[in-house]
Amino acid sequence: MKIDLKKFFRASSSESTVIDNVKIVRSTKRLKTISLQIKNGVPIIYCPSYIKDSYLRSIIKKKQLWIKKKINLDKNREKILIKNKSIFPFLGRKFTLLTLASEENKVFLKNNSLVIHCTEFKLAKKNLVEWLKLEAKKYLVKRVQFVSSKIRINFKKLNLKGYRAMWGSCSSRSEICLNWKLVMLPKKVIDYVIVHELCHIVEPNHSKSFWSLVEQHDSEYIENKNWLKKNGIEVIKF
Repeated sequence: MKIDLKKFFRASSSESTVIDNVKIVRSTKRLKTISLQIKNGVPIIYCPSYIKDSYLRSIIKKKQLWIKKKINLDKNREKILIKNKSIFPFLGRKFTLLTLASEENKVFLKNNSLVIHCTEFKLAKKNLVEWLKLEAKKYLVKRVQFVSSKIRINFKKLNLKGYRAMWGSCSSRSEICLNWKLVMLPKKVIDYVIVHELCHIVEPNHSKSFWSLVEQHDSEYIENKNWLKKNGIEVIKF
């Protein structure tokens, strides 16, 4: 949410307050917009120091339903925790994490468990991330090659990186970049992201032609796109 502030008068400044159960963070920097966000279930408004409380109250009143909806979504979202016997997603399946003390660091799948051997328990996430990156390389490289051949859109290069805000990108040189965290998603959603980025080689924007091309190669793309929007937040923050 972005709001033009030119018409509002200067008010007394403060750093952080609470108005109607919404945290208000005021900044003395050259901030020109008001931003309303939900972080860890807490509604927060970021704004310049001169914005009046009365105006912020009007925003909060207007956005009450939106705030409640976002908080409920955040509460219902399945958190990804690295602790013994927690549930962890991998390629569309749910595995039980088992963290075990060991003389060596290694990670492997066993039946319905994802076993993490670590010399120190504080290394559990580090060991798991290293394993996930290796698995991502093995799976995504082959999968991109397969999908590319199937839909007959060629790419020149594939890179895997860790992002916290996007699942993939496509350059003007036909180079695809994918988020290694994709291996924590269902396979059909992974395929949607791959198709999406490959289609950008042909259509480098999000025009009607682009989405029409995506639909040609993924008839369930709307379902997959919505699933990603609803369930991918905790994964991409991992």
